[in-house]
Amino acid sequence: MTYQPTAGGWRASPLRQSGASWPFDWTGEITAIDPAARSHRYVATVRQSGSCPLAEAQTNLRVMAEAANMLGVLRATAQVLDMSNPEHDAFVDSGADCLDALLRQELAIRQILHRIAGSPLSAAA
Repeated sequence: MTYQPTAGGWRASPLRQSGASWPFDWTGEITAIDPAARSHRYVATVRQSGSCPLAEAQTNLRVMAEAANMLGVLRATAQVLDMSNPEHDAFVDSGADCLDALLRQELAIRQILHRIAGSPLSAAA
């Protein structure tokens, strides 16, 4: 059985401290946003140890919120690998076609990196 990620763009809430005394945890929620229906759907609550620095915990939460997008990029990259494999049915006898298919993923990859780490979107940066 194959499970598909929840449809819609995933968003992470800000982290908050759960509990007033040590040891506390950082918690945050991930929801899926459907702009057409103007609805939010709960995906997960992420709980991390309070011993984890806030910045690291926030980065971890952002990475988890990008899981659906990362899965899409990995699938597209696997298709490029299939195009590059002479023993696969999708093989194309052109390195340029493979590179073109890979470059179509550039913006998606850069957007994921930007949302997770605040990395610049441009290739020159």
